[in-house]
Amino acid sequence: MSISVGELFERFKDTPHANEAHRPDVRFNEFSPVERYTSSSAVFTDDLDWIDELRRSPPAVVVTTETMAEALKDVDGLGLVVSRDVKLAHAFMRQAFDDIDYHNHEWPRVHPSAVIHESVKTPDSVTIGPGAVVGRDVVLGEGVVVQANATIETGVVIGHDTLVLAGVFIGRHCRIGRRVRLKPGCVIGAEGFGFARDEDKRYHRIPQKGIVVLEDDVMVSANTTIDRATYGETRIARGTKIDALCHLAHNVFIDEDCVLVAHTGISGSTRFGKRVLASGQTGVVDHKTIADDVILVHRAGVSEDITEPGTYAAGPAQPFKDYTRNISVFKKLYGLLRRVRNLERQVERLPGSKK
Repeated sequence: MSISVGELFERFKDTPHANEAHRPDVRFNEFSPVERYTSSSAVFTDDLDWIDELRRSPPAVVVTTETMAEALKDVDGLGLVVSRDVKLAHAFMRQAFDDIDYHNHEWPRVHPSAVIHESVKTPDSVTIGPGAVVGRDVVLGEGVVVQANATIETGVVIGHDTLVLAGVFIGRHCRIGRRVRLKPGCVIGAEGFGFARDEDKRYHRIPQKGIVVLEDDVMVSANTTIDRATYGETRIARGTKIDALCHLAHNVFIDEDCVLVAHTGISGSTRFGKRVLASGQTGVVDHKTIADDVILVHRAGVSEDITEPGTYAAGPAQPFKDYTRNISVFKKLYGLLRRVRNLERQVERLPGSKK
């Protein structure tokens, strides 16, 4: 890879990611973290603490803020790209120039060991890896990648440029949008967990014949499971990102641009609004509704509807200010208990007190 500042700037000059360029002829060979770079690297940083180091031992290119660029302009031979949002620049520039090409691998485009039903059309832009299974009437959009040992059951529809990575399972008739990323081992559309108990306390399965719908630009990370609906659909709306080892039960609805961090568990028929952020180990009981722009932190346990935006913590989930006050009191409980016991002993020693 050899890219000039000018080429980088031209690609992004009409976006917030690149507003100005200095020394457009300077070239770099790799993107590197600011903590570990070489003289041929491009780095991204908006941290003023790095100015002295970057001046003392400059990389080839720095993508940074206007303030930092001013402090680095006089460094001989240093290329600069000014960005209003360096983190977004990092995302978009590396997607364009430094991402994994999942179509470029050591196998034939369609591996001979893949099992593909005769009803399935595989466009020339589709890649199917070793041991993959693609069932009857599956529809694969342009640019789809199906990696090794993935299983796609009958009637599934997958939109263009979607990645189905190694070991993914997609259950029958599920609908997967465009540019979806399904990371290794995730399970989309397994049977939901629904049972009825009889008078002898034995459990009887309720068939789960609904589907899962993943809209465009959804990401589901490794070993996460999303259950198919009992009836209708479990739906994850556009742009939502789900971390590894999460579980979403049947008939859940997650609206646009939510983020669910690892070990989050969401029970059946719960609804999330837009832009909800659930931090690690969040738990939500069934049939609850969470409003737009809610942030759930500190292992939040949601047992009641949350109707107002804001930050909520712990279990049962409570507004973050209340949570911090309660935690402050909780830390003092043992000391308060000792004081109460001392007071009780003093009261017992008072004249006329009952012993």
